[in-house]
Order: sequence, then C-alpha cells, then structure tokens
Amino acid sequence: MKLFIFFLLLIYPFQYSLSQKTDRESLTKNPLNQFQLDVTQPKLDLQNMEILKQIEPMATTQTIYNDQIFEGPVDPDKYVVGPNDIFSLGVWGIVNQPLPLAVSPEGSLIIPSVGEIDVNGLTLSQTKEKVISAVKRRYISANVSLTLISPRRFLITVTGVGQGNYPISATMRASTIIAFIMADSVSLIKSGTSPSERGLFSLRNISVKRKNGEIKKVDLLKYYATLDERYNPFLREGDVINIPKYDWDQRYISVFGAVQFPRFLEYIEGDDLETVIKMCGGITTMANPDSIMIARLDPSGKKMTTFYFSLGRDGKMRLEPNDRVMVTAKISLQRDYKVYVLGEVMRPGLYPISQHNTRLTEVLREAGGLTPFAYLPTSEVYRHIDTFFVQHKYRDTLEFIYTQRLNDIVTNKDEKELLEQDIKYRLGRVNIDFEKLGTDPSQDIILQHMDVIYIANNKKQVYVYGQVNNPGFVPYKEGADYNYYISQSGGLSERADENEIRVIKFKTREWLDPDEAVIQSNDFIYVPKVVKRDFAFDIDLFSKVASVIVSIVTLTLLIIQSQR
Repeated sequence: MKLFIFFLLLIYPFQYSLSQKTDRESLTKNPLNQFQLDVTQPKLDLQNMEILKQIEPMATTQTIYNDQIFEGPVDPDKYVVGPNDIFSLGVWGIVNQPLPLAVSPEGSLIIPSVGEIDVNGLTLSQTKEKVISAVKRRYISANVSLTLISPRRFLITVTGVGQGNYPISATMRASTIIAFIMADSVSLIKSGTSPSERGLFSLRNISVKRKNGEIKKVDLLKYYATLDERYNPFLREGDVINIPKYDWDQRYISVFGAVQFPRFLEYIEGDDLETVIKMCGGITTMANPDSIMIARLDPSGKKMTTFYFSLGRDGKMRLEPNDRVMVTAKISLQRDYKVYVLGEVMRPGLYPISQHNTRLTEVLREAGGLTPFAYLPTSEVYRHIDTFFVQHKYRDTLEFIYTQRLNDIVTNKDEKELLEQDIKYRLGRVNIDFEKLGTDPSQDIILQHMDVIYIANNKKQVYVYGQVNNPGFVPYKEGADYNYYISQSGGLSERADENEIRVIKFKTREWLDPDEAVIQSNDFIYVPKVVKRDFAFDIDLFSKVASVIVSIVTLTLLIIQSQR
C-alpha cells in the first residue's frame, strides 16, 4: 500500500506539468484566457526545487519593496493565514521531497490524496495543527511538517492623507505604509496634501478598520516609545487605514526641559506622564526626575495652576489636554568651561577653567609663560560676544537701535554715524593693562568661558603712510617722536598737510595729536593730503555765505521796522 501511494505522489508533479502544458497550448488561441491563466495560477517545477522563485504567484501590482523585509521570525500565534500564502508540505518517510502549496482565493489548501482544508482566518499555529492532523490521518507513519515559505501580498486602502490603494505584505505593520506615504510626494498630493504639509497630519490618532467592522487605533509615537504591538498592528486584506490631519492648537501636550527631544505632542485620551516622556526620548542625565512640573490652565485660559510630581512615583498619572510638562534639571558647576590662549606663549591652545574662579595669571602659567618676543603693551583679552549679534546679518543695525533707546546724546546725523562706527568696532575687548599684571592685583582678572587671551608679538616697527616719500615700516626706536619716523620715511611729500598729522595707536586704533602721543612699537603714523579746491568751490561757498548774510540783514531790518 505504501509503495502504491509513493508512486502516486511521485507521478503527480509530472501529470500536473503535462496538464499545464496542454492547457497552455489550447489557450494560446484565446488571448483573454491566456491572460487569466498567467495571473491566477502558479507555475510549478518541482524538479529544480527553486521554490521561492517558482511557486510565488504572479502579482498584478508590485509591493512597496521589491523584497519583503521581516522584523524577525514570524510569530505563529499572531500571523493570520490568508489567500496567496505559500507553504511547503513535507511528508517525510513517504515522499522525501517537499510539496509546495498555495492558499486558494477561497482560503483553502488542496493537498493531493488528503483533500481540501479550510485555513482562512486561522493563525499560523492553528493552520499547522489542522493540516498536519489531516495529513497524518492519511499517512499515519509519516513525519509531517508544514512551513510558511512566502507571506502573501495584497492591497489595502488608505483614506484621509495619502488616500489610495497600496500593495503591502502580511508581515508589514501599519507604520510601513504610513512611512511610505510620508516620504512619497505623489501619495500626499493624491489627497490634496502638499509635501510641505508632511508634519500636519496625525501620527497618534490613525485608525485601521477591518473587514469584520473591528477598529484598531494606531499610535506610532506610543508604539516606538513602549513597543506595544497594540498601537501598530499587522495589516490584513480589506483593511482601511484613515490618516487624519491634525489641528495642533486644539488638543496637545507640550514637553520641554531636561528631555532628549523636547516636543509638541498631539493629546490622546489616556496619556500618562511616563509615556509622554518616553515619547520624547526619555530624560537626560541632568534631569531631576523627582521634580517634574505640570502647568495646567483653567477652561478660560486665564488661571494657571502648577503641580510637581515624581516620575518614579507618579509615572502612571493621567494627563489632561493642553498640559505643559517641564522636566527640571539639576544644577552642575562641573561644566566644560575653557579659554583660548594665542600668540606669544610657550604652549598656545585651549585651556580648561573653573567658573568664576580661574585668574589670568594662572592660565598664562599653564601655557608655559611668555616667549622672548611677547609684547605686553598691545596684548589683549577678548570676551565672548552674544552669538545672536555675532552671527546675525544685521547685528550692527540692531545694536544701534537697542543702544539708541531712551538716549539723550544722539541728536544729529554726525553723532549717529559716530555711534554706528563705534558699534561696528566693538570687539568685546576687556580693559586690562598687561604691563601692570605683576604689580597691580586688579589687572589679574577672573576669566570667563570662551575668553580669548592674545599675547602680541613685538615687531619693533612703526608703520608710516600717507603723504611721505617712502611709506612703509620703520624700525622702532625707543623715545623717538613722530618727526624721526617721518624723516626715516623720506620726509614729507609736496602735498602733505603738516597740521593734520596723527599717531594711531595699535591697540585701540585711537587717533592722537603727535605732540601729545608716546609712540610705541606697532603704532601707525598717518600724514594726510592737503585738499585743494577749485574756483567753482570757492564761488559756491561765497554764494552760500552771502545768502546767509542777506537773510540775516533782511530779518534784522524787518524786526527794526516792526518796532517803530
């Protein structure tokens, strides 16, 4: 008897292949029948045993991904079997060759010599138990196995944002199709949603309606925070996913402070403190979990009440719509405070400091002290300026506006231009005299985070330019006045204005009268040009002066005549 059964199973593939060939030959004359055959029937060739390529039914559409991607092994107690699932049936000991089986559109498996078995809607575990039991009744002594080879693919419907029909696999969750719609501009446009509105639809109030009328709620933020599969179910045939838009000003929860990702969350009934903090990536290392503040407004929006809770003790406390949650942070003085030391020091670079405690001389010692080329008169300390003003395109204009408020100094155009120039040259310089650093304790300032200490180089030169015969650098001479440096530059040129010569200090860029200035290394001497004006300028000036005089005389005569 066993030998007869073995013979039947052995010749079955050959008979099936032969019948397929005969049917194809007869149907080639009718193109419509040929199309129906290719779509509805799998092509079987057991001799080569490339099961995944041979027995997968030909789909009328392609899925979102060319290859199915799995989270891990399929859970037999959760996977629900349906039409187009591909199985491999093994009857070991009778036929040592697996038999490929496809679930029919009616939801049944047809097994030679066993019959038709209804598996639609059963879990994978239930299907295995039912099929193996039926086969073992036919082949009592055989070892029987049933393995899922290729999960089915099918269409689901999306309404709301990204509406349309989308191909998907039975191993994919609702998040898969939602992620696809978010990334695909064409899918968004289908529902009148522009790609710029990607963030305006709900990720927490999505619904999946089953064929039997059951409705599953999808909350992707809660799923990724808790990994609870209830909030991100696997999809089935006939599912209708509704992705609504959301009014962010209607029902929300705001979470900020010492959390990984402060954010504005859509409120869903049942949200608790622990879950919303998880949806923000959890607390930071500096968070104080025993001091979480919740600010709650009354219905009028005028009165606010604040409460303090502990995450460990009150984590399951339900929140209300429009609550604002602030996770407070612990105070730490052990922060990464540092300063830059540049210029003529033995070891220039970045040095750590403590807040409001490290002095200038301490950092200079850490930097190895000064080099022989250091020049203290022009050395400086620069303080970090507010990055808003440093980086902003209109920093100078804004600073001028802020400074001008409530002032009683800027009253005319010249004063306004002078103030604007002063603002542009504001470099955050700290007022310190390095030459007195060793003798005057007040010069040994306490440094702040991101201060820049610059020890200048003594170049031993003075730069002379303007109306001199040979402008350029002149070697510095201790005690020499401006006349010495001008003579070393070839003397004054023919157009030089001797009355307007100025000494410009290197450190402050201040312009000084040369008779009152002490010239130091690195300073500048500027000799301006005599401005010659043509006859037209003189005539214009004379006419303006005459006009003013005539006006004054006329006004005087009118006053005298009115008093008579």
